[in-house]
Amino acid sequence: MLTGPPSGVSGRVNAEASIASATVRALMAGTVVLLDADTVAGWRRVAPSLGQLHHAIADLRSQHPDVTVAVVADASIKWALPADEQPAFEQDIVTRAVVCAPAGTRDGTYGWMLAVVERARRDAERVLVVTDRALGGVPVVRLTHAEGHFRFDLDGATVRDVTPSNPHRRRGRHRS
Repeated sequence: MLTGPPSGVSGRVNAEASIASATVRALMAGTVVLLDADTVAGWRRVAPSLGQLHHAIADLRSQHPDVTVAVVADASIKWALPADEQPAFEQDIVTRAVVCAPAGTRDGTYGWMLAVVERARRDAERVLVVTDRALGGVPVVRLTHAEGHFRFDLDGATVRDVTPSNPHRRRGRHRS
């Protein structure tokens, strides 16, 4: 189920549902790989690069032509890209090469990505994600770079633990 923005903003809820549905309709395949644009564009870089993202997408599709690739992003990545790449990113959004989490999404991009995963699971045999986030119950694909190409280890995808190993505990005030 999609999580929407605060009550009273029903237009956004419908837009959000429409975007996620359009994304998932394209995902009717055996294996779906959700590629987190923020992670891949910024992988091992000081600043994200749309060129790097496009290169990684091409490598993924070349290595695994039998999977469906969906690129998802937080729209704020546009402002982290160099100014000369921003129009190309806008074009990626218009052509739906990249689908961005709608503004005002409850639980942010993380919650939206989980909603897209849940919807994709209805139609796909297997859903994997390439991200630097731990999404509860979702296998994460390991990304590497060798000999000028990105490598995606789909067979080695594993679920990452989302519970902190050492949770932070607040200390109460000490009185003397």
